[in-house]
Amino acid sequence: IKQYLVNAKELISIILAGILYVMAFPPFNFKFLIYISLIIFLSLILMQSKKNAMIISFIYGLIIFSLGASWIFNSIYTYGNGGIVISSIITVIFIFIQSSYFLIIGFFVNRNNFNHQSRYSIFVPASFFVLVEFVRSYLFTGFPWLIIGYSQIHTIFDNIYPIFGSYFVSFITIVISTYLAIMFINKKISIDNKPILLSVILIILIFQFNKSWVEDSNESISFAIIQPNIKQDEKFIVSNLNEIKQRYVLLSRDIETDLILMPETALPTVYRSNSSFYRDNIMKKSNSLISGIFRQDKNYTFNSMILLDNTEQFYDKRHLVPFGEYTPFESLLEPLAKIFAIPMSNLSSGDLDQNIFTFKNFKLIPIICYESAFPSLIETDDNNYSVIVNVSNDSWFGNSFAPHQHLQITQIRAIEFQRNLIRAANTGISAYINKHGVIIKKLNYNTFGVIQSDIAATKGSTPFSRFGHYPVLMLIFIIIIFYVARTREHE
Repeated sequence: IKQYLVNAKELISIILAGILYVMAFPPFNFKFLIYISLIIFLSLILMQSKKNAMIISFIYGLIIFSLGASWIFNSIYTYGNGGIVISSIITVIFIFIQSSYFLIIGFFVNRNNFNHQSRYSIFVPASFFVLVEFVRSYLFTGFPWLIIGYSQIHTIFDNIYPIFGSYFVSFITIVISTYLAIMFINKKISIDNKPILLSVILIILIFQFNKSWVEDSNESISFAIIQPNIKQDEKFIVSNLNEIKQRYVLLSRDIETDLILMPETALPTVYRSNSSFYRDNIMKKSNSLISGIFRQDKNYTFNSMILLDNTEQFYDKRHLVPFGEYTPFESLLEPLAKIFAIPMSNLSSGDLDQNIFTFKNFKLIPIICYESAFPSLIETDDNNYSVIVNVSNDSWFGNSFAPHQHLQITQIRAIEFQRNLIRAANTGISAYINKHGVIIKKLNYNTFGVIQSDIAATKGSTPFSRFGHYPVLMLIFIIIIFYVARTREHE
C-alpha cells in the first residue's frame, strides 16, 4: 500500500500546480502560468505508476475546482437557502465529480504506458486532456468552465480560435507543455524527436496564419446597455418591484439609441403583466429594446429574451442551469429542490430550433447567461450580417471569480465566430466586445450604469462556425485509438 501513496514533495508540487492553473484565468490572467502548471503535473504523472498517476490527477482536479469554482458554494449557500451543511455537501460532491474526470488522464498517461518508443507519445496527454474537457463540458448538463484554451485568449493563439476553436488551443498548449515536461525528465523517458520538431514547426505555421473570415457591414446601430446592479436576495421580494422598475427608468431616462439592452430576467415577474412598462417608461426616446424576461406559454414558463419594436420577437433559453432553473431527475431530487426554494426554478427549456432576432438589416443572435459556454447554440451564416447578444444575471455568483470567468467565455465566443458581441449583466460585468474578443467598453462588477456606443455587424462563417469541435475531436480520437492499441501490443 505504501508504494501507492503520494509523498509530501509530490503533494506540495501538485497543490502548487493546481493553484497556478487557476491563476492563469480571470481575474488574475497570468496566462503563462498554465504552462508551468501543466509541466509540473505532467512531469509528476509521467514518472508514476498508473495508480499513483490517477491519485495525482484527482488531487490536481480537486485543487483546480476547489479554487476556481469555489463560487458554487456561494451560489447555493447565499441564494439557495441550502444552509451551510447542505451547501457544503453539494459543493463537495460537485467538486469530486469534476475532479473524477481527471482520473482518465492518470489512467492512460503514466510511467507504465508512456515509456514505449512511440513517435506519437507527445500528443497523447493533450488528447486525453481535451477528451476530459469535452466530457465534462457536456456530461450531466455540462460544466465547460476553466477550459485550458480559454486562458490563452489574446496571445499568439488568437488566429486559431476562429479556425479550430478553444479545444484545439487547449491541445496545442498541452503539446507544448508535454514537450517541455519531457525535456525536464528526459533522462527517464526516451522519445523520437522528429514528431516533436514537426509539431513545433506546424504550430509556428498556424500561428502565422491571419485571416478575416467575415465581412463588416457599412451600416451600424447605436445601442445602450443598462446594468442595474440589483442584488439577487433583493430581486424577488415583492415590495421591491417598484424600486427595481424605478432604477431602470432612471438609468434609461437620457438614452437615445436604436436599441436598449437590459439584463436577464430584468423584472422578477412574468412578462405579460408588465408589457406596457417597457414601451411607456424605457423606450421613450429609443426605437427598440431587448430584455430578459420570464414568459408563459400555456402551462410552461420560460427564461426568455424579447425584442420589442413595432412587433414582439421571443427567444426561449435552451440550456437551463440545474436546480437554479429546473430540477434534474425530478422524481429523485425534488425534495432537495424544495429545500432550496429558489424563485422561478421550475422552468421549461426552449425548442432547439428557434428563429434568431431580426433587427433592421441585421440578425441578432440571442444567448442567455450560461448558454454562452456552449458554442453549438450560436448559429451564423454567409448571407446575413449579425451580432451576438448576451443577457445574464451573474448576481448568483456573488463577488467571486465567476463573473470574470464568465466574461472571458463570452470573449471566446466572439473571437471563435468573429462576431461583435454586446452583453448586459444584472450586477456585471456588462460589456461591448468586438469580433476579436477585445473588450471595447465595460461596466465593472457590483456597479450600476450605462454603456453607449455604435456597433457594426459581420457576415460570413469562420471554419469553426461551420465545423465546430468535430476536427479536433476526430484528431484526438485517432490518437487515442492508436495509442491504446499500441499499449495493448506491448502488454
